[in-house]
Order: sequence, then C-alpha cells, then structure tokens
Amino acid sequence: MVKNENLNKKKLMALKFTDSNKMYSYMLVAFLVLLILDLIAYFGFLNRIPDFANKFGFWIFYLNISIVTIGGSVWYYVTHKGYVSCMASMMIGMTIGMQTGMMIGAVFGAVNGYFVGAMVGMILGALTGALSGKDSIMGWLQGMMMGLMGGTMGAMITVMMFTDNVLWFMPFYTILNVLLLLGFNYMYYDEVVRDNKELIKTDIDIFTFISACVIVTTILTVLMIYAPKSVLFGG
Repeated sequence: MVKNENLNKKKLMALKFTDSNKMYSYMLVAFLVLLILDLIAYFGFLNRIPDFANKFGFWIFYLNISIVTIGGSVWYYVTHKGYVSCMASMMIGMTIGMQTGMMIGAVFGAVNGYFVGAMVGMILGALTGALSGKDSIMGWLQGMMMGLMGGTMGAMITVMMFTDNVLWFMPFYTILNVLLLLGFNYMYYDEVVRDNKELIKTDIDIFTFISACVIVTTILTVLMIYAPKSVLFGG
C-alpha cells in the first residue's frame, strides 16, 4: 500500500514537472518569436518613426515579457480544469487580474500617460480577472476588483516615477511580477491539480499559444504607438 502511494506521488511529481516544462518552453519560444517579429517590424518600417527605439523600445520589450508570462499562467489555468473552491477561485481571479493590470498598466502608463495606461490596464485586468475567477461569484468579483486596482496602480507607478530612474526600477518590478505569476502556477497546481482524480486536461498547442501572444501583443503595440499621449509624454 505504501509502495503504491509512493509510486502515485512520483507519477504526480513527474506530471507536474512535465507540465511545468511545457508551460516554460511555450513562454520562452513565444518570447523569442515576439523579439524576432519586433526586429523585423523595426527594420522594416517602424524605424521611420522619429526616435522610435528610445520612445518605445524598452516598453515593447516589457510588454512582450508581460504577455508571455500572463499567457503562460492563463494557459495552465485553462488546460487543467477541476473542482475549484471559493477561496481558490478568489486567489485565481485576484492574481491574474492584479498582475495583468499592474504589468500592462505600467507599460502603457510610461508611454502614453496615466489616462490611457489606467484605461488599458484596468479593462484588461478586470476582464482577465473576471474570466479566471469565474468558478465562484466571489472569485469573479475579486478578479474584477483586482484588475481595476492593478490597472490604475500600474499606470500610476510609472507615471510618478518617469523622471526618477524608472528604467532602473522596471527590471525589479517586472521580475517580482513574473515571480508572482510563477507562484500562482504552483498555487493552482497545489489547490486544483495535485491528487485530483477528476482533473480534466485539455491541450492548447504551442502554435495556438504563440499565435495568441502575437495577436495580443500586436494589438497592444499598435495601440501604444498611436493612442493619445499625455502632455507629459509629448502629446
């Protein structure tokens, strides 16, 4: 009996390892594809925009990181479905909503100013938070609330720090946000996936994942470039 339990635990750990590696490989490949497409777009036509690299280069880089890491967490949540308690659904909605709002809002706030940054971060954060926390009404509400809060706070942070070493601040800010999302993935595994005999696994292949990342990043990049800018940012 003990041997069987140990064998099952080893199988679960192997499953966890395999799924985690798959998620990380998806994120890494998607990030590299986004970087390659950015370079093609820059040398193809974006370099005609005056001072494009200085105005947008760093922030498109951080947008790429945000999209692939948020996308990885959403991929893990969508492809592993099982019973989710009310408390777990609250944490799921809160984490996805907050990190989406904080990361996307901060990028847009630094380029477009507070209004556009807060609007984009708030809408995307509330949307992803509500959808990921939909397993309970409390998760749904918490996801929306955290998206609203994260979007407005993320934009506010970079606007307030724009003249005070914001480019030195962003690597630390981004790393901590990424670590929170990776922590969410383990939390979801611990709360929903582990020891769940009724777990339903679906597959979203790497081509679909990369395509989704490219589409979302392209839309947000175009919006970043052409959306109105605050007077503080040359608007």
